[in-house]
Amino acid sequence: MTSNASKDSKRTSSAQRPSMGQDIQKGRRTEIEFLNGLVVREGEKLGIACNANAALTDIVKRVERGELKPDPRHITELRLN
Repeated sequence: MTSNASKDSKRTSSAQRPSMGQDIQKGRRTEIEFLNGLVVREGEKLGIACNANAALTDIVKRVERGELKPDPRHITELRLN
């Protein structure tokens, strides 16, 4: 038997946003450099291209600088090949 709390934790809402999405919505700097940016830098040390992480980091940083308007299509339309 599952508890109500367990059931409630599985519900999602279109209003829910990951913390990075919340930061972008509120005009705050994100942790992109410490997450995806770190993956890129560590990959470079090992000679591994982390193209998806590099592209995502670039997009988020451009949004943070005001060069791009926040839009999910920046990610959903991203093509790496």
